[in-house]
Amino acid sequence: MQFKRIAVVTTALILTSLISTSSASADNRPPAPINQDFAQQNAAYKIALDKFRADLKIYEDNRRAINQSFKETIEKALSDARNMNSSAQTQLQKRQNMSVKQGAVISATAVRDAAIEALGPPPVAPTPPAKQPRAEKIRK
Repeated sequence: MQFKRIAVVTTALILTSLISTSSASADNRPPAPINQDFAQQNAAYKIALDKFRADLKIYEDNRRAINQSFKETIEKALSDARNMNSSAQTQLQKRQNMSVKQGAVISATAVRDAAIEALGPPPVAPTPPAKQPRAEKIRK
């Protein structure tokens, strides 16, 4: 009998502590104030999105031009190195040609990296407006 009483009291204490902690986790924050009408926010978002798309296109076009120039410079350095190679060259001449080719690649890479750095970071997409909370229906 004593064991049953202890078990019942322990169970009751555990249940009351669980019930009291679950009610404390309710969200009592007031809703965020709405500064503008949703339609105005959405219109401003669409304008910002169109500007973002135009800026992104310009950025990508400039980046493609930089990469195309880099690719042409690398191809020219490789073709020059191939044209300089011949079977009659000494080992020293081959190493000098290889060094010239590597120098051209390194300088082209540095120029490309500097051009991309000067281009700046890509444009950032605008954030869409927050949706309005739905009004609760009153049930009769």
